[in-house]
Amino acid sequence: MNALRVFASPRIWLTIVGVAAVLALIYVAYLAPVVSPEENLKDLPIALVNEDEGGELNGEPVNLGNRIVENVTAPDSPAADTVGWERPDSRGEAMEGLGRKEYYGAIVIPADYSETLAGIVSPPEITIAVVNEDKGAEMNGRQMNFGTEVAKRITAPGSPAPAFIEWTTPDGREAALDGIEIGEVYAAIVIPKDYSQRLASMSGPPPGMPTGMPTGMPTGVSAPPAAVQPPVPEPAEIELLTSPAVRPSTTGLIENAFTGIVGGVSRATSELILGGLSEAGAPVPPGAGAVISDPVRGKTSEADVSDEAGPLPKAPAPAEIEVLTNPAAGQAPASAAQNISTGIVEAVSRATSERISSAAGERGAQLPPEVAAVVGDPVQAEVTEAYPVGPDSGNGQSPVFLAFLANLSGLMGAAVVFFVVGGAAEALAAQDGRMASSTGLWTVRLVVGCVYAALVAALELWVAFGLMGVEHDASTLQAYAFLVLAIAAAVSVAMLLVAALGPAGIGIAAILTVILGLVSSGGTTPLEALPGFYQAYADWLPLRYVTDGLRSLLFYDGSFNAARLEGGWRDSLPLFGGERYEAAGLEDAVWVLGAYLAGSAVLGYAVSILRDLFGGRREEAKQGREAGEPAAEAIR
Repeated sequence: MNALRVFASPRIWLTIVGVAAVLALIYVAYLAPVVSPEENLKDLPIALVNEDEGGELNGEPVNLGNRIVENVTAPDSPAADTVGWERPDSRGEAMEGLGRKEYYGAIVIPADYSETLAGIVSPPEITIAVVNEDKGAEMNGRQMNFGTEVAKRITAPGSPAPAFIEWTTPDGREAALDGIEIGEVYAAIVIPKDYSQRLASMSGPPPGMPTGMPTGMPTGVSAPPAAVQPPVPEPAEIELLTSPAVRPSTTGLIENAFTGIVGGVSRATSELILGGLSEAGAPVPPGAGAVISDPVRGKTSEADVSDEAGPLPKAPAPAEIEVLTNPAAGQAPASAAQNISTGIVEAVSRATSERISSAAGERGAQLPPEVAAVVGDPVQAEVTEAYPVGPDSGNGQSPVFLAFLANLSGLMGAAVVFFVVGGAAEALAAQDGRMASSTGLWTVRLVVGCVYAALVAALELWVAFGLMGVEHDASTLQAYAFLVLAIAAAVSVAMLLVAALGPAGIGIAAILTVILGLVSSGGTTPLEALPGFYQAYADWLPLRYVTDGLRSLLFYDGSFNAARLEGGWRDSLPLFGGERYEAAGLEDAVWVLGAYLAGSAVLGYAVSILRDLFGGRREEAKQGREAGEPAAEAIR
């Protein structure tokens, strides 16, 4: 026969089309739930704890933490469709829940939240010292002390200075320098001793000086007419001493405020001098017009103090909301919970910034640069890893990989054990002339499968813990015992399908437990981000429980002590509506995998008994037909 004629066989092409169709369904089943996890995400369990003790804002008691809770958990909240909020009473309870893997993350509003924000709304005032050293002077026949008037003008409630400045009046320049040195004040305004004297010189020649006689000419000595001129007065100065310890932005703000104060004082003083000259009917002294129009100047210099002067009053710190993450719960769910939680904190910060800025604008308040920076981002997220994982954990994914390898090992082992045992039995039957019963072979297969599970589990942990150094909290012995249980359950389930369906059972087991199992295990995608079918399927899936159990043993300090009979074993099983989180899922894992192992073993015996019964009847019928053939031949 020409081999090329095989191409014309429909069997080949129908088989290929059939396999392709099955693979297409597998591709859909595998990719559909994972390509858009954000769209499917619903009821991701995140804890929300409000420990805020409240505070006082604008004279009224407030609890801003309660407002956050109301807004975040409201039906119209952006997170309403994606997060299932849990409300433990304290941070400690939230940590316990994270340790049991009840939540993938937590948001904790601290006790001082309202108090901290109230401090931002009412920022600490910048203290500036005002020192008046003016000795006074006679002006228009009256004794005047302009320094006292200036000091009052600067510190008066109606002062042109910004509202955030608090004034203090130490006794002298040295006291002000001491205040700068120890950080009690940011800067000092010093009115010098000759302040009034300089201003008085602008209202005419100094008292006792002959008209037209220049200052410094000896008595009785004539001077040329052109030289007989009164001295040109000099503007009075007010000095600002700045601190080297103050931030340049704050120093610049103080200097701007100082410039405005000096300008106001200068204008008022100019009006006063001109008014006095007008009352006295005296002309403006020659050459003094320009000075009288701006009689007071500001002088800024850095105080001669240590560069480490301080401590100075600190700008208010932003309020913090703690975000507890749970890397041990798996990279995908932990990242989703962290992104949602930090996004909520950022939204709270933006809304709070808008409210504070709007309130400050309505009051016309001018904020120091440091405070303005805090107002721009008044609430920050403090991310804390509640259950961190080490560098040898595959970013928290090592339980997923180990569980998948255990499941794959179970599938391969089931195929090998089932068919090798069957082949060995057929070989012996050819020698003895009699085939072993299906029930007996099922017993052999179970025993060999358990030996296989014990061997493969030891090899897997030797590679994982011994060669690769995968981190684990529980003892190697406990991890080994659990892995033996997981692999034995996978072997027995797959062998049951083969016993019931023949070789096709291996393919069905691969689809149900490996392909769909990997998607529904919650390892690569949070269960809450899967479509409803996959979430329901995960409750029945061995791989999901193997992953949970290994995660507990590797990261949550799990122990088989969790698999106890507290409240009855049936409370552990989702089948009966239970929802237990003992040891982060280890309790459920032990009971469910044990149920799979025992259940598949019992059902395998049932299938084997039926095969023995029907197989025996077929053998009897066959023998009867063979015995009847000679008689029929004789009749013919």
